[in-house]
Amino acid sequence: MNKALFTLFLVLSLFIAGCTEKPTEKPGITDEATIIHLTYGGFVMQNMAIQELMINASAVTLSYYNPDHELTQRFIKPLNASTRADLLQLFRDNGFLEMNDTYVPQEGQPVVTDVGIVEISLQQAGSNKTVKVDPYSQEYMPEDLKEIDQALINLRQYSLTISATEAETIAQDWIKNAPTYKYDGSSLTLVNHFIMESFPEQHSLTYSFMSDHAGYGNRSDQMTAEVLTNHTVNIRMFQGLVTSAIIDDVWDEMNQQMIQDDRIILEYRNMLCNETPWMEWYAEGNIQFFKEPTVSELIIAYYSNVYGIDVTDITWNIMDPENCSYSLKVIPSDVQVMKDMGWQNT
Repeated sequence: MNKALFTLFLVLSLFIAGCTEKPTEKPGITDEATIIHLTYGGFVMQNMAIQELMINASAVTLSYYNPDHELTQRFIKPLNASTRADLLQLFRDNGFLEMNDTYVPQEGQPVVTDVGIVEISLQQAGSNKTVKVDPYSQEYMPEDLKEIDQALINLRQYSLTISATEAETIAQDWIKNAPTYKYDGSSLTLVNHFIMESFPEQHSLTYSFMSDHAGYGNRSDQMTAEVLTNHTVNIRMFQGLVTSAIIDDVWDEMNQQMIQDDRIILEYRNMLCNETPWMEWYAEGNIQFFKEPTVSELIIAYYSNVYGIDVTDITWNIMDPENCSYSLKVIPSDVQVMKDMGWQNT
C-alpha cells in the first residue's frame, strides 16, 4: 500500500470510529429513584423535631423523630404509578440535578427565623443529589425548586390524611398508654368525635373511662382512695399526633400536672401585621381551612399545633399602618416558652 492510500485509509477509519462512538451523556433521573424531603432544626414540638418524607416506587412514608432520632410517629400511604411518574418528570423538567447544592437568603432579603432547614434529596443507583435550603422558606428558592417543594408538601399533606376510624384508633392507643388510664383505667368509651374545618384535619375526641382509685397519673407511690371514679378525657389531634389531652377539665395528661386556672396575660407589641409567624406558617401550607380563618382561629391553631400551647382570650389592634399589637393568655408553665419567642408580661 502506497503512502497516499495508507493516509486515506487512516482518515476513513478515524471518521468511521467517530461516527459510531456515542457521546457521553450525563446521568439522568431513573424511574427507580427515591425522593426524600427532610426538615429539621425548627422550633417545633420535640416529638416532631425531625420530619422525613420518603417517596419510593409504591408508597409515601412520613416519619417523625425526636432530637435523638428516635421514631415517634409514622404514616404510610399508597402511591399510584401516575402520581409518581408525574413527580419524577417534574424533577427532570425543572433541572433538579443541575440545581445548586445550597440556597440561602440573598442580600436584602429578610431572614425567616425558627423554621429550620430543608433538604430535598434524590437517591438512585450510581448518583445522589441533595439540595439544602437554610432557612427553610420558599422565598429563598428559585421558581423551579419552589414547584418541586410544593409538590412534596402536597404529598406530605396526603400522607397525613387520616380517616375518622384511624383517628379514633390513635386516640385510644394514646389514652391506654398514658399514665392515668394505664395505672387503673377501664371501660374506655367514645363519647364524641368532632372534625374541625381545616386540612389536614384537626380532630377533637371525647372519651369516658373508669378508674379504680381517685386521682390522676401513675399513683403507684401514693396513698389513694380505692373508689370507682368516672373520668372524661378530651383529646385534640393534628396531623395524626395528639397535641392535647385534658382529663375532667382539670388534669393535663400530656404534661402530668393540674391545670392552673389563673392564666397569665402576655402581649407582643409592634409586630409586623403582614409578617406574623402564624401567617407565615399558614402561607407555607402547613394547614388549610375550608373557610378563611379569623385571626384568633389562626393564632390558636398555630400555637397548639406547632408548640403544643393552648392560648386563649386573644385580642389585637393595629398600632400604625405596618405594626400590630397582640394580647393572649396562657397557663403559667407556658409563659417562659412564649417569652423566648418575644412575648412579654403586660
